Amino acid sequence: MLLLNRFSFLTLFFLISGFFFAVVFYSLFRHPSHFHDKVDFPLNGFFGRGNPFADNPSIVPFSVNVSNKELAGLKDRLTKSRIGHEQLEDVHDFEYGFPIGELMEWRDRWLNEYDWREAEKKLNAMGNHFRTQIEGLQIHFIRSRPADPSIYKRVVPILLCHGWPGNVFEFHKLVPLLTNPRSNSIRNISSSEVAFEVIVPSIPGYGWSEQPHKGGFNQMATARIFHKLMVERLGFRRYIAQGGDWGSVVTSNMARMFPESVAGLHLNVVFPDFKSPSQLLISLFGSLAPRWIFSGPEGPTYKLAGIFSFIFRESGYMHIQATKPDTVGVALNDSPLGLLAYILEKFVCWTNPSFLKLADGGLGKKFSRDDLLTIVSIYWFNGNILSSQRYYKEHFASDSNTEKVYRKYVTVPTAYAAFPYDLGGVLPREMVSRQYNLTQMTLFEDGGHFAAFECPKELGEDIIRFVQGLSLD
Repeated sequence: MLLLNRFSFLTLFFLISGFFFAVVFYSLFRHPSHFHDKVDFPLNGFFGRGNPFADNPSIVPFSVNVSNKELAGLKDRLTKSRIGHEQLEDVHDFEYGFPIGELMEWRDRWLNEYDWREAEKKLNAMGNHFRTQIEGLQIHFIRSRPADPSIYKRVVPILLCHGWPGNVFEFHKLVPLLTNPRSNSIRNISSSEVAFEVIVPSIPGYGWSEQPHKGGFNQMATARIFHKLMVERLGFRRYIAQGGDWGSVVTSNMARMFPESVAGLHLNVVFPDFKSPSQLLISLFGSLAPRWIFSGPEGPTYKLAGIFSFIFRESGYMHIQATKPDTVGVALNDSPLGLLAYILEKFVCWTNPSFLKLADGGLGKKFSRDDLLTIVSIYWFNGNILSSQRYYKEHFASDSNTEKVYRKYVTVPTAYAAFPYDLGGVLPREMVSRQYNLTQMTLFEDGGHFAAFECPKELGEDIIRFVQGLSLD
């Protein structure tokens, strides 16, 4: 009798447990209905100086041209750089941040070898530069077209959106691959099928776009402004959007807010939605039993503990920028050497975590030193590191309606170019497909967070492959 009671108890226990896990797994793998609900968002905003005024819709040619006085000012500040600390005797890598020896080598190169005028030529050669006024702000963008569009069956408009601590220069090698794929030996693709008319805007508060003068300028406002740029200023009815880092958030919002115009979304960064209980459960169970939860080869490499370890180790900058950007920004805007250390340290650990253990941070392995100095110089000459950091505070200060936009399911066909050394690693397709209509996912063997800058050809090929299968009608 006792044995029978035990058997009955165990049977009941397993039945209840099975029912519980069935409910959990059902909730995990179905799309929450609110993801598909229509969300409202403001169709207009104003972030210019003073009271609202009507925008001037003119598109004005622009060229990058830093004055000799500004160049001399940079050299003077670098010459007078003050270092008040000593390197720890038993630390020879980037575990504590930027080591003094490497920092002084970078200072000397910036001061004595780097040629900004050559960088200007590269920037101006990316395409025609323009500025136009949208929502009270002067928006800078680059427009590049195929030299001979007649040799391609289709020329497709595409917007490329940068992130932090990057800027439009991240795309200087990718742009010509997209405008003229035939002449750039794109692999395994019919290079006569498609080329692109490329639009590369600077996020307001970055590069040569005006800094917002009102609070609340977040990634939803950016998406709206960039959509107006593409449709109202440039006249595109349908277009592709591509982004990484903040660019991933901005272009995802463009797809959520304007699916009738965004024909395809291509991302090289996808952030997990840990505000969703089901996403968190998938992440937890997938880390414990990846073969039960994840179907792709990326599944076994996904570890929730690794993501949280990365967050604790590498997200100090984010907490500062999301709370008091106007404090840290003042210090960085006043010291070019401090700015260099702050920005380039991110190109160490976000390109490959193992580079932290290298004496030089591996900075010369994936990028040219002059190209990295150009990224830093753009922040310095425009004086907008502080406004770029405010972008974090505005994101985390979003209201509930903005949160609904951010979490709305993306119905637009989406491609994910997954690079193994991106922040936290590759997000499994089961997690991506809960946020996006995932139609293409490519796993790369190498590459990190700055894919357009580090792996332009691989990224370009992936974009072309994705767009060849889309209809823009």
